[in-house]
Amino acid sequence: MSLSIDRVAIGDAGTERALQDTLSQLGVPPGEAWLVSVSPNSTAGAWEVALEGPPRLKSEHIDWEIVHRADGARYRKLFHKTERDPRFVKRALRKLLWESIQFRENPIWSVDPVLAEGFESAAWTELRHEEMTPVQVRFGVWREGPDGMKFVCKVEYSSATDRPWSWWSSLLRTPDDLRYELQKALVTRRKRRAAQALAAKSAAARLARRARIAAAEAAAAAKSVPAIAAVRPVEQRASA
Repeated sequence: MSLSIDRVAIGDAGTERALQDTLSQLGVPPGEAWLVSVSPNSTAGAWEVALEGPPRLKSEHIDWEIVHRADGARYRKLFHKTERDPRFVKRALRKLLWESIQFRENPIWSVDPVLAEGFESAAWTELRHEEMTPVQVRFGVWREGPDGMKFVCKVEYSSATDRPWSWWSSLLRTPDDLRYELQKALVTRRKRRAAQALAAKSAAARLARRARIAAAEAAAAAKSVPAIAAVRPVEQRASA
């Protein structure tokens, strides 16, 4: 489902188009509906971004002004001069909308912000289709000699109602490397979960079948008891 854009009006046609394109790429989690608008706040000299949608945890989004209502919540945030960039807005909204994908440590931002955004986008693109809530993503930087640098990604999912899952990438050079490895890891996870579900279903069917057999045997045994009791008095009179 896509994010509904109510209005983007900041006084610059080129930037408005860039924002429209950026926002249209975000989408929203399944079953949710969101409305966003971007307008100038002349008093603060900032872009004012307002959203309406389902409730989110205030503890995870302390940089947003959040007002909870009976039908959902309203969110508001000012993006000041150094933040008035479509990529910055996209990252802030992605964190809010996709609360289930939590990016933690990412030292790549201090090395190359564009590359850091590329790695996070690659992870988000693959993980947003998975049934994992929440999943935490961390990155690390691996230095090889004076000019060599590689990166590593860890994805971790832990739930009280499901099997925990964690994954480490190999040493990566590009976001495409991460996307390729994560795709393979998630396919393997889905196959394993399908096999586990099938095994659980088969085990449940076997238990149900055994229960039916045991119930049938108990019922048959119960029926035979009155017949035996009725025969014994006749046998006793005959012998007398």
